[in-house]
Amino acid sequence: MNSATVLLISLLLVPSLNVVPLVVGSKVIEVPKDYSSIQQAIDGANPGDIIQVTSGTYFENLKIEKPLKLIGEGPDKTVISKTGTVVSVNANDVEIRGFGVQDGTYGIFLWYSKDVLLRNNNMSNNKWNFGIWGSSISDFIHNIDSSNMVDGKPMCYWVNEDGKHASKEAGYVALINCTSVTAEDLSLTSNEQGVLLVNTKESIIRNVTMSGNDVGIDLRMSSNNTVSMNSLVAINWLSIYLTSSNNNTFTANTIREGDYGISTKNSNGNTIYHNNFIDNKVQQYQLNSFNKWDNGGEGNYWSDYTGTDSNGDGVGDTLLPHLEVDYYPLICPFDGIAPIADAGGNQTVFSSTQVFFNASCSSDNVVVVSYRWDFGDGSNGIGITTTHVYNATGVYTVTLTVSDASGNTATDVILISVVDPPAVFPWRILFAGCGTAAIILAAFLWLRKYNETKRIKDKR
Repeated sequence: MNSATVLLISLLLVPSLNVVPLVVGSKVIEVPKDYSSIQQAIDGANPGDIIQVTSGTYFENLKIEKPLKLIGEGPDKTVISKTGTVVSVNANDVEIRGFGVQDGTYGIFLWYSKDVLLRNNNMSNNKWNFGIWGSSISDFIHNIDSSNMVDGKPMCYWVNEDGKHASKEAGYVALINCTSVTAEDLSLTSNEQGVLLVNTKESIIRNVTMSGNDVGIDLRMSSNNTVSMNSLVAINWLSIYLTSSNNNTFTANTIREGDYGISTKNSNGNTIYHNNFIDNKVQQYQLNSFNKWDNGGEGNYWSDYTGTDSNGDGVGDTLLPHLEVDYYPLICPFDGIAPIADAGGNQTVFSSTQVFFNASCSSDNVVVVSYRWDFGDGSNGIGITTTHVYNATGVYTVTLTVSDASGNTATDVILISVVDPPAVFPWRILFAGCGTAAIILAAFLWLRKYNETKRIKDKR
């Protein structure tokens, strides 16, 4: 068996290691053996070279502007930490694997690059852990799998997928050239984008909470998608951004306290209604875009709308169209999302004893305005906390009903098992008897001592 065959078999037997096959003509550079810093090794490398980085923490910002492979010993062993952009990639055919990337403004950022491969990297404690930017579809086609983590959550970076559901554990979602994909019930924070769609169609983004991202929902060259019931709070730059994206539907989203609420560029035929735009610095911006901002009778809620509703139908009648787009602005925020009721856990209690109820774990996308309790014995109560006394033993079904400002309701049910308190009469008798005996004994001893003392005095 020749040496080449042995090498091939060895590589096949250890697929889980950060082992990279040698490219003909490539050179292996070791850090810190050959260069004291990673950036020095990058600068000294030729296209296609492999840079292997020994475990340790490297305090530097990396700029990769040539195709090469950068290999660490694992994200817990080989760490790059520096303010600013920790790892910036502006080249094609770059491979990065086995690094912890932390404490920067950006963790790993891909600029106008193609065919980048990322494996087993952990981006954490960066203002924006992962980011990508480009102008063409090919700038977004990369090989990035779920072994890459952002603040402990796996990345979902899919290319050419059809009919799939993104994991609810994902910390970043990008859909490139995808069809009929659903991403829902997620919490996405601290990345360049919360959700990125590029050349994606007929997909659903629903009930996703986003905060602390630079861009919230980013659609590029994407059409016929539905974006609904999402919450975007304090997005640094563009909460919802559309460029060259047509015929999408945005409804029941709440966009608040961001820089730009919704921005459309060269995007037409989109339907945008029943959304709440609250206290964004710029509520909406459009360039070369023509879209529909209502469903035929109701538009969106804008916190800066100052018109009046003369007929009381909940839709503004003056100062139209608001922001030059909405002819049916809502007077009050739209809320199509029901709250979540939480009555706490089941309880076992004593009869004739006060029972405490607490609904503080209930929640709503806006606010819960009422808490109603049915104690199951014909009595009722109100309030986020309340008490009740059951006089008879038994099992009672308690129902909590919570409501939000738009009249949406939700219920939760718990069981209260009421039992008699333990018998305490024998213990009382015992304690009372012991106490009485002690008093009698003490009195007897005192009287005996007194009489003895008196007798001694009389003898004298």
